[in-house]
Amino acid sequence: MSKTLERTESRLSYRVPALEKGLEVLELLSGISQPLSLTDIAERLGRTKQELFRVMACLNEQGYLIRDANQGYRMSTKLFELGAKHASTEALIARATPHMESLTNELNESCHLNLVVRNKMLVIARVDCDADVSLAVRIGASFKLHERNSGHVALAFHTADQRQKYWEQSDPPVEQINKWESEFASIRQSGFRTMESTLIVGVQDTATPILGADGRLLAVLCVSHILRVGEADDSARISSAMLECSQAISSEFGPTMISQQDAPAHGVNKT
Repeated sequence: MSKTLERTESRLSYRVPALEKGLEVLELLSGISQPLSLTDIAERLGRTKQELFRVMACLNEQGYLIRDANQGYRMSTKLFELGAKHASTEALIARATPHMESLTNELNESCHLNLVVRNKMLVIARVDCDADVSLAVRIGASFKLHERNSGHVALAFHTADQRQKYWEQSDPPVEQINKWESEFASIRQSGFRTMESTLIVGVQDTATPILGADGRLLAVLCVSHILRVGEADDSARISSAMLECSQAISSEFGPTMISQQDAPAHGVNKT
């Protein structure tokens, strides 16, 4: 019997064994970053490889799982992408897009919108600029919250309990958690953070939250700015425009929660 789903008559009036197995596999792999073999998956679910073989093959063929050269399985982004089509997400994108277009026209920089989905950041929308050279992030791309600037901004606007659960699940070093936690108060005060990209040399990432009327995080607005030869530091102009844009989007859902007057001096975090 599976270790992840209860099988009681009161809970499952109409059982579909193959579907149950598929859901168990997806639930298991959604919380694991490293690929697992069919044997590992079967052991963790308390099933046999024979029970899961066809289910795994189907999930792989349908694009929900990715099988690597070592026959390890991991989640694809397909479930994230399906979730992004949910009505509430579509409404968020519809309300945010006109403001994002205005931001792109003002800065001549591409921007994108990220959503927190199952402890990961998912890129759900993007507006491209007309510049000859710009940086664009693929819609559907996902990454762990603590790996990118936008994820740190999202964590800063999570509750302490939400962050504690995330740290327990992601398990980074304690000293690193303490360092990040000490930075979150500044992010909450300023309403944004600009820092050098952890992926690309010569790129500055700026991220600011989109908040609902109750102060709950809805999404994170991002701009990745390429530092061009001979160009002066433009981070203050970018962050100021992004704050105005994020507040305009937030106002679509109620009173804005961040006051730009409360923001400290603009600067780039190089840590």
